[in-house]
Amino acid sequence: MEFLDAVRQTLSSTEAALAGLDRAALTAPPAPREWAVVEVLCHLRDLEREVFPARTALIRRNDDALIAAFDPEAWARERGYASDDPYRALEDFSTARRMNLELLKGIAAQELSSTAQHSEFGVLTLHALLADWAGSDLVHTAQIQRIRLWRFYPEMGPFQQYFKGALRLT
Repeated sequence: MEFLDAVRQTLSSTEAALAGLDRAALTAPPAPREWAVVEVLCHLRDLEREVFPARTALIRRNDDALIAAFDPEAWARERGYASDDPYRALEDFSTARRMNLELLKGIAAQELSSTAQHSEFGVLTLHALLADWAGSDLVHTAQIQRIRLWRFYPEMGPFQQYFKGALRLT
């Protein structure tokens, strides 16, 4: 299953993206209204511990269980992501990911059509959730790379014009 390959690669991709960054680089927001790396790591950790495995279990039951939506920005504020320890968040994410890889390996192809009710999106299949899990990983590893890009942007001089789209600048 392709989603499993994407999810499996996230640990090494994340660790590679963090190579050479010190605590200051991991905790400094790159721009107003942008998360710092530590906040992305905390978000990944919480998705890995609380969201994806729980939703997977609910859908695998295939009994129209209700999956509640959540607000990632509210979690970041309420849980103090910005002041968390980035190294601990990465370690906690890595531990949870290793456990979830075992969970994911145990999913049978016939389970992919199992469903539950999402409070925001309606009927949700296990296949869609697993695609979201892989997509979430890819988005957040790219987000970490974008944060790293912000560090170089002020020094790029005339080349800044080529990076405005990547940094969501107009």
